[in-house]
Amino acid sequence: MKIVLFLLISFYSLNIYSQEKKEGDQPIIFGEIIFGGAGRINGNSGILMGGELNYQYKNSLFSIRYIENSQLESDVLFLTPVTPFPILKEKHFNKETGLLYGKRWIYGGSSLSVSGGISLNTFTSNLTDENNDNYRSKENYLGFPFEVNFKWFKSEKKRYRILYGLIPVGNPTSFGDSFGFKLIGNISRNSFVGLGIVAGLGIHKDY
Repeated sequence: MKIVLFLLISFYSLNIYSQEKKEGDQPIIFGEIIFGGAGRINGNSGILMGGELNYQYKNSLFSIRYIENSQLESDVLFLTPVTPFPILKEKHFNKETGLLYGKRWIYGGSSLSVSGGISLNTFTSNLTDENNDNYRSKENYLGFPFEVNFKWFKSEKKRYRILYGLIPVGNPTSFGDSFGFKLIGNISRNSFVGLGIVAGLGIHKDY
């Protein structure tokens, strides 16, 4: 929640800044919220969510990424001795904080980018020992994050719209929304790959 609040305040300030700057004198900087599914290679699959902050210089893209990947397994809860109820429970939980570098190409109102880098991963497992007692195991290690992004955004400078894009406010601005898809993964001791939907805010190209 603190990360989301920080991004909202930062993007509000960026919106004001983008209305004041002239064409050709604006940074390309935008943030994204990611939600999707991912699975460990030869392991459990589950839910993936996180956020990312991006800065582009020419066609070079620099990114800071934070991902949480909750890997699930199926189990059975007996409501009565003869009434089983299927449930999903968390088997593994992976937190990744990564720095990535890549290339981003802009095509009018869309873009394609490819990035890779290095990350610090914290991997937590919920396990059961031979006495049927539950315990947690945690390990930290380095990984190599990667991603491929394709997204859409406004093709020309317009007034920003609120309330689901219905009400325009302020002056024409470079600040705007984006929507797209992200192929995401990490090569490490517990490698995973996934696909997510991405929603973003910021300045997505030089208008």
